[in-house]
Amino acid sequence: MLKVIRRVLFTVLVVVLFSPAALMARGYAYYKVQVGAPFTHFDIEDIYHQRWVSTYLRGKPIIILTGHRYQRYEMLKWAETFRREFGLPGLAHLLWVVNLRSFPWSTSRGTVISQWRDFNAPIPVLMDWQGMVGKSLKVNYNVPNIIIIDAFGRLALHEMHTYNPEVYAAVSARVKSLLSVNPGVDPYMSPMMAQPVVPGVPVGSPAGRRGDSL
Repeated sequence: MLKVIRRVLFTVLVVVLFSPAALMARGYAYYKVQVGAPFTHFDIEDIYHQRWVSTYLRGKPIIILTGHRYQRYEMLKWAETFRREFGLPGLAHLLWVVNLRSFPWSTSRGTVISQWRDFNAPIPVLMDWQGMVGKSLKVNYNVPNIIIIDAFGRLALHEMHTYNPEVYAAVSARVKSLLSVNPGVDPYMSPMMAQPVVPGVPVGSPAGRRGDSL
């Protein structure tokens, strides 16, 4: 009888701890955010302890770059080009999100922050200690990720690409299309927004094979 009671209590405990509500309360995204859906709320500090809150950034598109630290020089190309076209004119928010959910236990947070300060990225670098952005999209960090959130806080694009001018031009066109939308109107997002960026395929054309995109 005692074994039965223990088994029942254990089952109840598992159900409570791993229910969707409990997982979300502990910061776990148990589903992948889809294009057109509201992006996961985030409140993350950058390397200079400035907070970046997603709801405060509404009104302009948000361009997020993320990937493994070994990809940082490849992502640097994206960051520099985005900054010239959209950052300096103030057309979009640019954020470089570093997933530190599994950073080495032997390394202090202060050391990690100092290393990224020394890197001197051209856009704000956010320390995502919980890996919130990555979990929301089930990110593959082995290639640079370009994530675009529209002015209303909805996911508009998630692509994975090494940098080249052709791909950048396609992504840039997608950002420009978002800039033409008035945040005060909030129209239904065009189906074109959901199409992946594929090198050599004009924006708005059938995309064909997605390649290494999510």
